[in-house]
Amino acid sequence: MGRDSKSRDLWSDENGAKAVSRPQPVAIAKGWKVAPDLLPAKPLAPRRRKYAPIRPNNRDAVATPLPGQSYNPVDNDHQKALRKAVRQLHRKKKKDDKFVRTMMRGRNQTYTGNFSADKTWEEEVNEEAPKSVKKTTSAADAKSSKKKQDKKKKVTKKAGAQEARRAMTHRRHPSRDAVKTETDELETLLATHAENQEKREAARLRRRAAKKANLTVKHYGRHYHTPLVVDVAPSDKLVGSLRHLNGGYIHPALDRMKSLEERNLVPARMRHTYNKRKVLKPKGEVRLKREEFGVLPYTSF
Repeated sequence: MGRDSKSRDLWSDENGAKAVSRPQPVAIAKGWKVAPDLLPAKPLAPRRRKYAPIRPNNRDAVATPLPGQSYNPVDNDHQKALRKAVRQLHRKKKKDDKFVRTMMRGRNQTYTGNFSADKTWEEEVNEEAPKSVKKTTSAADAKSSKKKQDKKKKVTKKAGAQEARRAMTHRRHPSRDAVKTETDELETLLATHAENQEKREAARLRRRAAKKANLTVKHYGRHYHTPLVVDVAPSDKLVGSLRHLNGGYIHPALDRMKSLEERNLVPARMRHTYNKRKVLKPKGEVRLKREEFGVLPYTSF
């Protein structure tokens, strides 16, 4: 052959780019090649940080083992878990069996009879009930029953009194005398209470009349004075917004509690809204991908 035949690599071009469709492993370090899907992807759009909800009241069932530790449940723990699972399975099976029994009730009963020849419900209702046979009591039976009754009746006077006394003890009020004196005083107490109520009502009406009189236009000679309506609203008329409230007012009990909480003398109230906070995820956090190392050797830990 006249011209030089240069051997050509079918699987790569002059620059060394592979023509194989399968992505080739990328060398991260010397002797360490990683599949390209494990490498962090180049973001095509600016990264939008997701919200990481803070849930301090969600605790892990098993504490996450720290680096260098490993969670090795003891045999007893394993048995306990198994026992619990078996108990739940048994409970479910019992429930299912009960349901099946309920659904299958009356399936194995055979019904005999001719429906067309059966009576209608009116006929059944109007049907006369069979006359009950009167039980004839013999003379001997009557005698024995009478003897029994006599035996029951014959209780001595002393025994009867004792029985009555025993029966009464549980009915007796433990502080009967105190209750009696209180009930005796009840009438006077009620009378004084009614009197006090009347006095209070009269005082209220007097105050109201005085207030009304105070709001009328007063004049001294040629001087007229119109009093202003006092700018005070009852608590049920208060507006919900804080800017409409009187700024100088402090709730004394609430303020006291707050100061006690601040000084750790009283345990602070639990706030139950802490799960509603939205906190951005930290920027450095990347999605963890699994790297296959093949079968790991059996180790003692």
